[in-house]
Amino acid sequence: MAGIIPADDLRRLQQRMNRLMQDLGLSDMESRYIDEMNRISQRLGGIMEGYDTSQMGPNTMMPLADVRETDNSVIVTMDLPGVDKQDVDISVTEDELRVVAETRKETEAGSQSRETYHKRERTFNRFERMVKLPVAVKGDQATARLENGILTVTLPKEIVISRKRISIE
Repeated sequence: MAGIIPADDLRRLQQRMNRLMQDLGLSDMESRYIDEMNRISQRLGGIMEGYDTSQMGPNTMMPLADVRETDNSVIVTMDLPGVDKQDVDISVTEDELRVVAETRKETEAGSQSRETYHKRERTFNRFERMVKLPVAVKGDQATARLENGILTVTLPKEIVISRKRISIE
């Protein structure tokens, strides 16, 4: 699933990097690679600090978000694959957008036999993301559109500053 970062996977990656450093003897201060490995480890730690996972359960995914600003609005785009629009909850304050979505599990009719899976990787059923907005917005005038698994939220700016081009004499 492109565009989605599971927080647990990032934590596991950081733990594996730390174990790799120890297994290869790179935790020694004499190692010529220790600076680079420490830099990578610190970078992974910094990435994890950027995600508030305290509210997130084990089946919660954090979709990546694109935030762009035009003269009149802020536009936030994120991937929500397999989610229906009635299963998305969007809330906004002056400076923060929060999106929570859940996928509905497919159920089989009572008389049909169940399929046996050899491997089932599509287990995540909840998406949650909070995005800090670069400027204050008018939440009551926000609009949202969900097409082909891509959510686009358009938030009009609270104060629109028009730019004037100044020519050089």
